[in-house]
Amino acid sequence: MIIYRLFFLLLLTGHLLSQTNFPNNKVQLIDNTTTNLHSLTSEVSFVSFWATWCLPCIKEIDKLNEFIHDYENVSVILINEDRPGDKAKVKSFVRSRQYPIDDNYHIIFDFDKKLSRQFSAEPIPLTLILKGTKVIYRKRGFYLGDEVELKKQLRIALSD
Repeated sequence: MIIYRLFFLLLLTGHLLSQTNFPNNKVQLIDNTTTNLHSLTSEVSFVSFWATWCLPCIKEIDKLNEFIHDYENVSVILINEDRPGDKAKVKSFVRSRQYPIDDNYHIIFDFDKKLSRQFSAEPIPLTLILKGTKVIYRKRGFYLGDEVELKKQLRIALSD
């Protein structure tokens, strides 16, 4: 019985520790190019797991887009959780919402759910703030007003 408990503890500890660092997985961007995740990060990065059908996700991104231009050294990585067959729908959605895709604002697909599983991202939205590649803030869900805390966490990360 002690061996099973020790095994479970080691398994749990390994799982928790793996979530403190952002992996360098190979990912597909919305423009169909592939890259490694670390090439998308900057000094501070805002990461959100989202989908086109997730109303709280869309509200979070809309609020983010209202203030993110005030943070020069912050990279945005939106990890889309729609189904693989919905790629055209996601692209159309992003265009219609005029998300500011550029060198610091990225949308990637997680069709195989590898990242989602690594971060236990369900239910979405799951928001992470990274300092380099280390996860320093984690929040699940989004309600109007949560953007105040997100701004605070970004300021804290940038001031460290």
